Amino acid sequence: MKQRITRGARYAASLAVGMVHMLLALWAGSAAGGWAWRHGYTLPFDTSSSAAMSAAIVFGLLAAGAVLVLPEPWMTQVRHLVAGRPLAPCPTCGALAHPPAAHHATNTTPKELAQ
Repeated sequence: MKQRITRGARYAASLAVGMVHMLLALWAGSAAGGWAWRHGYTLPFDTSSSAAMSAAIVFGLLAAGAVLVLPEPWMTQVRHLVAGRPLAPCPTCGALAHPPAAHHATNTTPKELAQ
């Protein structure tokens, strides 16, 4: 029972890390859009009556997208670390993956042993 509670708490904490990352992206997009709106930036070749609003939306989307996409590898590592399943580089290909479990590392069954 204690292991289930610990696992559940770690999973909830990893979800909280993802939620904080999403809230940070929303804040960055809102701040960038508000800044563009207050300073009157417009997009090139946009002569419509809503040019400032269009620029504010584009600035906000670009900022939020950058905050979501650029640190994603680090956020993935943090989420897995908080969840208790850290990612490690693969010795053969270099990609990040879960390390093999200790009981899977050795060939212990007769079918797995070299004949």
